[in-house]
Amino acid sequence: MGSTDNTGRGRAGTRGPARVGAVNLRDVAAHAGVSPATASRVFGGSTKVHDDTRAKVLASAEELGYVVNGLARAMQGRGPRTMAFVVRAMIGPTFASLAAGAERVAAENNHLLFMSTTHGLIEREVDIIATLREQRVGAVLLVGTTESGPEFDRRVLTYAKDLADVEAPLILCGRPPVADHPELIAVDYDHRAGVGMAVDELVKLGHTRIAYVGEPRGMTTADLRLDGFLSGLDRNGIEVDPRLIRTTANYEDDGARAVAELITENLGATAIVSMTDNIAVGAYRAARQAGLRVPEDLSVVGFDDVPIVGDLTPGLTTVHPPFYEVGVRAAEIALGLIPARSILLQPTFVRRGSAAPPSQPRS
Repeated sequence: MGSTDNTGRGRAGTRGPARVGAVNLRDVAAHAGVSPATASRVFGGSTKVHDDTRAKVLASAEELGYVVNGLARAMQGRGPRTMAFVVRAMIGPTFASLAAGAERVAAENNHLLFMSTTHGLIEREVDIIATLREQRVGAVLLVGTTESGPEFDRRVLTYAKDLADVEAPLILCGRPPVADHPELIAVDYDHRAGVGMAVDELVKLGHTRIAYVGEPRGMTTADLRLDGFLSGLDRNGIEVDPRLIRTTANYEDDGARAVAELITENLGATAIVSMTDNIAVGAYRAARQAGLRVPEDLSVVGFDDVPIVGDLTPGLTTVHPPFYEVGVRAAEIALGLIPARSILLQPTFVRRGSAAPPSQPRS
């Protein structure tokens, strides 16, 4: 390794100054022979600096290894600001699509998208929001399903008030609005309508013994999708049979176990509405293990339209939520590009091969 002389410059072919400590704005100004105020104007992008002076300051900054304090600049309203994407868990293509929509808007408007996961821990969520407030975040998107009930409502109201102190809007993204608090903006898609489409389709095909397999109540997505199933049955004049409603975790293996139990009990179900595509894939597995054909013996409908389900055999009939559009709209509201009001987007129904009229029982 080369040695250094007393100016801090490297010898024996080394380039640039030795990094012996943090270089600050005053160091750069002194090296360039200008005042700290002039150096600050250069890094702030001011046009009221002579070109020769600007070049001299930038050359000194490069030689000394000076890094502009981006956080300080953002707090002063200069340079890129940060939009935070706070989510329970970054799992699967649905959240990736939602994040991609938000990131596109952020990038087009000189913002950076910062992502953080709470892992479902309230303490971590609280700490993340507090840190973002301290760092003068530009906006926060609180993404995805949350627990239902007044405890969350009180917590999110506190978040919104704390963030308002630093002029950062809080947008609920992929979650319904908080009851009695219209000032809290939410961008979501219609879960109830999506599941209702699935029920209507199956009834149209001739099914009357329709089962539902999904997560237990207590989280917004689970609540809304089960509500959509129940209203769909009611709208079509079908009495609810509680035995045909099964709860399970949102994983393929758990879905398979729940559907296997349903098949074993021989309750006459000819079709299944799955809360998610994950559970629907589990339903395929359980049906085949029981010797049933999809859709000839058992129709299956999913929800989420993740990319892989179109390649199943048969392709999964499912509900396609506008995840990307939710991210776009939430970011546009957060940055003041469109009016600040809650938005409920509509899903679309995707017909593939997993739903068909019920067949006569096989002998």
